Amino acid sequence: MSDPASAEQPEIANVADFWRRLRLAKKKFLALDYDGTLAPFHVDPMKAFPLPGIPELLEKLSERSDTTLAIVSGRPLEEVIVLLGDLGVIVVGSHGREMRKSDGSLTAMHPTEKQKSGLAAALDTAVREGFTDRLEKKIGSIALHTRVLPPAEATEVETIVSEKWSGIARQYDLECMGFNGGVEIRCIGRNKGDVLAELLELQPPNTFLVYIGDDVTDEDAFRVIKDRGIGIKVGETTTATAATGFLASCEEVRDFLRAWSLLT
Repeated sequence: MSDPASAEQPEIANVADFWRRLRLAKKKFLALDYDGTLAPFHVDPMKAFPLPGIPELLEKLSERSDTTLAIVSGRPLEEVIVLLGDLGVIVVGSHGREMRKSDGSLTAMHPTEKQKSGLAAALDTAVREGFTDRLEKKIGSIALHTRVLPPAEATEVETIVSEKWSGIARQYDLECMGFNGGVEIRCIGRNKGDVLAELLELQPPNTFLVYIGDDVTDEDAFRVIKDRGIGIKVGETTTATAATGFLASCEEVRDFLRAWSLLT
């Protein structure tokens, strides 16, 4: 019997049999990034709301007995819940350093004293460069946002900060990396891949595993899931990635969630 939702199932580029495999799986696990995946980017990060309909679709997925759902973001945990709503699912923030489980229990991994000193030095450096208004402090990182700037100026600012933060990172057990719309210096020892690996270990045998994200910070998760399930990258397909499949936009992610919610 054909799936009644098949006409609405978006094609997953490079994974032609995705929907057949998903339908046949008795247990399913879906983890999603937030920005650029569930919500379009916005110059004001706190106005980057999910596309209309996505919270309701996630709620439907969370109610399915065959599906475990998790949101895995680089944002602080509290921001994700404020923007997306409290869906009662696993929510991971700050690249894996904060987690709220579906039962409401909270865990957090704090920086070492050495890392705290490095983050303080990075913050001081960015402030002295005049970038105070563009900084975001998290539990284990500092992000510099440049999305509000013209492209040429954003590139110049990111180059300046990356050079200075990279030197600090090497001394204090930190790493500096770009993301879509800025630069971040963060503690080593915990990333999206680490927390995804822990979540995958909790799933029953033969669970169909899926992770969806759009940014360089999602590559850690794509590498973890590559040999165990399906990583799906959102957006352009020209850069190297460890993801297996592709969706073009947040709108296609919404179509993907709708098709999953309609599976019988």
